[in-house]
Amino acid sequence: MNIAKTLSHKITNHSRIFDATLDIYNDALTFITFIIEVIDKEFDNLDEMTTKSIVPAVERLIHTTESNPSPKYRAFNARFHKFPSYFRRSAIAAAFGKVKSYRSNLRNWEEEKAIALSEGKNFKKNPPRLQLKHKEFPVFYRGNMFNRTSDKTAQIKIFDNNDWVWVDITFKDQDLYKRGVWDWKENNPTLVKAGKKYFLNVSYQSNVTLNKTKINDQKICAVDLGINNSAVCSVMDIKGTVLARIYDPVFIH
Repeated sequence: MNIAKTLSHKITNHSRIFDATLDIYNDALTFITFIIEVIDKEFDNLDEMTTKSIVPAVERLIHTTESNPSPKYRAFNARFHKFPSYFRRSAIAAAFGKVKSYRSNLRNWEEEKAIALSEGKNFKKNPPRLQLKHKEFPVFYRGNMFNRTSDKTAQIKIFDNNDWVWVDITFKDQDLYKRGVWDWKENNPTLVKAGKKYFLNVSYQSNVTLNKTKINDQKICAVDLGINNSAVCSVMDIKGTVLARIYDPVFIH
């Protein structure tokens, strides 16, 4: 079974310099109304498509390159000049997910309505709506957007003075031994804003082998994400008796 934990590293040498990057990133996600229209118009059967297949297909329709000088739709490329490729692909993936989810919900609504009407019942449930507003944080992919230079320093590519440039950052380190993730796989970081401060949230991933304990002897750990604490972890037996509980103020996902 795959397990993951996210550690939050406070960036100590910059703050407001990242505001423009978040703004333009979310602006691009909001602009997926255009990409959504492209996906909805150009691809009839989305059920058979995956994110891996849809991203290059949409890029050929909206992104100008030397080998693709005249894409069918040019609004995104004109609006977001020199936009990093990984951010563009993230916007396409987000649009694809929203279109698939919307179509699935709409199909379920139509089926539910048809059943109700066939049974002579009134059907007053409103149809699902496609939500377009975003407030998300960007992932900085290694090599393209992020380069770690030491345990406490790195370079990330941000939008500053109307251009995408590399900047040096320093951040608070974490004791990976103490957090129990020293030998776990380190994934790409996410740039997160909390109040007026910025953090690099880095997820760590590992694989564990589950034991074959009999069901009556098994215990579970339930995690409740809260407000005052990032997480409350409770260990319970099969009867629901709480055997242990811990409150962790550190970001956990």
